[in-house]
Amino acid sequence: MKIQKAEEIRQLSAEALGERLTEAKDAFFQKKLQHSLGKLEDSASLRESRREIARLNTVITEKVKGNR
Repeated sequence: MKIQKAEEIRQLSAEALGERLTEAKDAFFQKKLQHSLGKLEDSASLRESRREIARLNTVITEKVKGNR
């Protein structure tokens, strides 16, 4: 899954945002599991995953509050 910028994420519908958030959380869990087993080669991907989840949550909150 390609990491998108906030501007690109804001163009998605509420349903698509929910699906992307679920996918991002699942991917983060898998990376965390691989990291704990010592099989994750790129530990920076954990940080990127957390940031993507934060971006998605921010955009969802904006849409709920009606800011955008």
